Amino acid sequence: MHERIAAFVNSKTGMGFLVPDYYLIYAAAIVFGTYLAVREAERKALNPVSVFRACLVIVLAAVIGARLFVVVQYGGYYRLHLAEIPRIWEGGTASTGAYIGGIVAAFVAAAGYRLPIARFFDCCAPSVAAAIILGRIGCFLNGCCYGSRSDLPWAVSFPAGTGPYHDHLAAGLISAGSAALPIHPTQLYEALYVLGVFVLLLVLRRAQREEGELTAVLFVLYPLGRIFSEFLRGDERGVVGFLSMPQVLALALLIAAGTFLVGKRIRRSADSDVINKMKQEIPT
Repeated sequence: MHERIAAFVNSKTGMGFLVPDYYLIYAAAIVFGTYLAVREAERKALNPVSVFRACLVIVLAAVIGARLFVVVQYGGYYRLHLAEIPRIWEGGTASTGAYIGGIVAAFVAAAGYRLPIARFFDCCAPSVAAAIILGRIGCFLNGCCYGSRSDLPWAVSFPAGTGPYHDHLAAGLISAGSAALPIHPTQLYEALYVLGVFVLLLVLRRAQREEGELTAVLFVLYPLGRIFSEFLRGDERGVVGFLSMPQVLALALLIAAGTFLVGKRIRRSADSDVINKMKQEIPT
């Protein structure tokens, strides 16, 4: 896909050499995200070496989860092509599986390396946002995770050989060899939205009062954006009723994070009432 998009950009601007490889972008996301987490570990009084090792476990689990999700989703095909299951370099991963694998691994790694779970999650929250930003840019350059058709001025048209091209060709909307119809650049929508979340997390981390709040903010804001962006997607992602699989996961994260924040607010209010009552009972 990268070669086709690079050639397409080169035909339009003569600068196709500037288009980075899909896997290079994901490698940059892993390196930069891990670097941020290790730096944040020092600020939060966590062992940087333990955080680094935990991040490696999370990355590995996220990659495996991303692949397994697709294998399960298209189990009929992979039962007949078992040798293709480990060929992740040929494509076929899902961010939903990556999130599930990464979250489960984060709990396991935090326990294994004796890291306070809430503080460790807060340590990783900006890294997760940064990785999503770079990952979605990689998706855009790869022509995957694409949007539905659009006539907006910023709609993009992917070249022949990409996912949108095959979908539109199969639907009889275009002829063989032509570019796909203009579609929503949902990958860039998500990248820009999460960039705002990333900046907010960097600001809030210096003002947070309790451990876990930063993670809860990420798990509220990102799912909200993902739920809405999913309505503009045009690729196949699996559905549960009228919701896509990513929307189901987003709702679960949103409910969990919202419950955590509301519970924190209730406990904080109750503690404040107790303290004020005690002050009133102390003779002056």
